[in-house]
Amino acid sequence: RNSRPEWTVGTEDRGEGIFIQLDEYAVGSWETRIVGTALWAAHRDAHRRNFEARFSETAAEVNPDSRLKPPRYWLLHTFAHVLIRQLAMSSGYGAASLSERVYAWEDGGEDRPPAAGVLIATTASDSDGTLGGLVRLSQEDLLAGHVRSALLAATRCSSDPVCARRTPHDPEDFLHGAACHCCVMASETSCERANRFLDRRFLIDLPGSTLGFFGDPRAWRH
Repeated sequence: RNSRPEWTVGTEDRGEGIFIQLDEYAVGSWETRIVGTALWAAHRDAHRRNFEARFSETAAEVNPDSRLKPPRYWLLHTFAHVLIRQLAMSSGYGAASLSERVYAWEDGGEDRPPAAGVLIATTASDSDGTLGGLVRLSQEDLLAGHVRSALLAATRCSSDPVCARRTPHDPEDFLHGAACHCCVMASETSCERANRFLDRRFLIDLPGSTLGFFGDPRAWRH
């Protein structure tokens, strides 16, 4: 019979994670600066080409820009990837076992206030998802050191300077910038966007670019 099922199969997952939220005022000010840059224009144009090349005629009325993730998403997404790499070295979990959930959208009114946060978590159907490694690293003194190490690691890539300067130009339609499997990209089990919308230049300052939200971590004082 054609009716809604009265039951469905379900699983119980156990896990742990770390949630980091960036200051909304700082993110909003940074985002305002980014949207007028040539780099953002290049990413926007590449996204339009990608959209038009892959969507059917039924999507002709859709504005490609409405599907483009805002700069803050690129920032938080890139941050999540470099942090996953760093936490995997000390948490007891492999990088492929860690996953991200990015909360990054602009002000949508009373029903949807702006968000700028990221959750790095692991889940499993048995006790392996609750080893406590991530929770331990969330302690303030430990987490601060790992964040700094993650940002420092992002300043270097074995594919630089090619990677650091990668910008899509017509007719290219790839949806990432200064990001590759040597520095930022993660496994399919970790990334919620198939390694799209990533660019280290939005995260930190790279040679020839001063657009990074965190500036140059090499200039920070210990």
